[in-house]
Amino acid sequence: MLRKTVVVCMLAILVLPMVSVYAEESENALTKLGRGLANGVTGIVEVPKQIYLVSKEREPITGITYGTAKGICLGLMRTGAGVYDTLTFPIPPYNKPLMDPEFVFDGWQTEK
Repeated sequence: MLRKTVVVCMLAILVLPMVSVYAEESENALTKLGRGLANGVTGIVEVPKQIYLVSKEREPITGITYGTAKGICLGLMRTGAGVYDTLTFPIPPYNKPLMDPEFVFDGWQTEK
């Protein structure tokens, strides 16, 4: 029974963000829920993202040190924003993400 519940929850975590991203342009509760689940699960990805971005912007040593610290802070913020969006998904507003960019995988490329 527990195994089936875990499988269903994992599938929901993987499918709901995709559904909300490909939903029609209007923002709704499902979009907010998908954004919350995606950010809650992928917040840890901020660490390698910030290491990469800071290394490209400055130098690798700064990327490893400052980028790691920045990534941990942004990861905690993104995870917290995801939890908040998930818990409050039925409550408007739906179109005001707490983090910019909205998802962790946006903004990996720099203009340099």
